[in-house]
Amino acid sequence: MLKSVGIILFCLQILYGQNSNKISALKVHNDAREEVGVKPLVWSENLEIDAKKYADYLASKDIFKHSGSLKEINQGENLYSTAYFVFQENGEKFFFENTNYLKDASISWLGEKKDYTYAKIGDRKNNFSKIGHYTQMVWNETTQVGIAYSKSISGKVYVVARYYPAGNIISQFPY
Repeated sequence: MLKSVGIILFCLQILYGQNSNKISALKVHNDAREEVGVKPLVWSENLEIDAKKYADYLASKDIFKHSGSLKEINQGENLYSTAYFVFQENGEKFFFENTNYLKDASISWLGEKKDYTYAKIGDRKNNFSKIGHYTQMVWNETTQVGIAYSKSISGKVYVVARYYPAGNIISQFPY
């Protein structure tokens, strides 16, 4: 009996941790959206599943590239990658198991705000490669997000965010 209670508590702790990671990542997105007067996003379990499948694919191949099938499903996508370990002085790896990769990725994407000048997507005022993650986060027509990550054998973490409907439409303002 005590063993099964321990297992249940452990599972609840894992689920709560995952939920708190989702909540904090969603908060980063929605705070950014509130700043520009855009309605908040809601978390989508379906988008999270899509994001997890693609994160698993990236980690299995240890590659970093956008999905080629987003237009057919009308999803936007943000990617982020980092290592989940550092080498200690003795040469051993120290793993960051309690890192909130979803929030860290969201903060990274939000960091592009400093490079954004309000303009239509594709306008010469902005370098899209420096602002596209941010503009997808705050895209006015986008209503849902799901984010997930996967770790590769080499020690990289791949974070994938999926948005619905997709943003960053050429010749349109993000908000």
